[in-house]
Amino acid sequence: MPARSLIHHRVPSLLNVAAALGVLGICGRVWSFDITTSQIVPIPQHVTGSGNGTLDLRMFTFSGSEIQNTSGAFNGDNGNNHLPQGGGSDILNFAESYITTAGELKAFYNLNFAPNSINQIVIFLDLNETGGGIPTNTLARTDIVLNPATVQENPNAAGDVSSATQVAIQQVYTGGTLLAKLNPQPADNIPVNSQGAGFADYAIFTGINPFTLNDNDVLLFNISMNNLNNGSEEIFLSGNYAPSDIVPVPEPAIPLLLVAGLAAVRFRSRRPI
Repeated sequence: MPARSLIHHRVPSLLNVAAALGVLGICGRVWSFDITTSQIVPIPQHVTGSGNGTLDLRMFTFSGSEIQNTSGAFNGDNGNNHLPQGGGSDILNFAESYITTAGELKAFYNLNFAPNSINQIVIFLDLNETGGGIPTNTLARTDIVLNPATVQENPNAAGDVSSATQVAIQQVYTGGTLLAKLNPQPADNIPVNSQGAGFADYAIFTGINPFTLNDNDVLLFNISMNNLNNGSEEIFLSGNYAPSDIVPVPEPAIPLLLVAGLAAVRFRSRRPI
């Protein structure tokens, strides 16, 4: 189904392109990627997906049922099903978490796209604010943590995490490495220009290449939104759209960015301790 046209932002900055090429993954997983407003990209109109669309990985949803995230041999961690359902004029907020492993994300991407071809985790946000109330949908928090030391409810990310366990995390954890974070926090207002549910409004570029991680690496996603009303949101990974489908990468920039990334690695390796 074609995506809606919302607001026209500039194509993401050079840093976005570098992330899309996996340069941040080349330079090392300890970097913390800033998710700025230029990395929160409205889905272009008439975008064509390069994936087979077998499955969208529903990370956060309003549905009260168990969110299985399965297709054939693929069995991903179940989705967090605790987002507000709307239905009134009250101001709605949420602060939720989703945990999984890099191995399951790789398997998900390889289910939908050419093997090992996805070089950046892009989070898709479907806004569905049908009321005429608060016009300031606010993305208050988005961060991704690698291998947290402890997580509330002790989820076993190597197994099949249930929806109830995802809900119980509530962004409570200790330790780990912050791979990506929203900056500024909160982000600018994310408006709804055309109401409706069922396909994404925004793509959030995280700068994280899942294929540079070990299969058993644990990833904890924490996302909060404020000032929602009367609608139901979903947050997912797309089985239709690759990062390059949303933001095409200019071909001449590829060698220069790769050289710059590798040069940064060599320079850092020669610095005295």
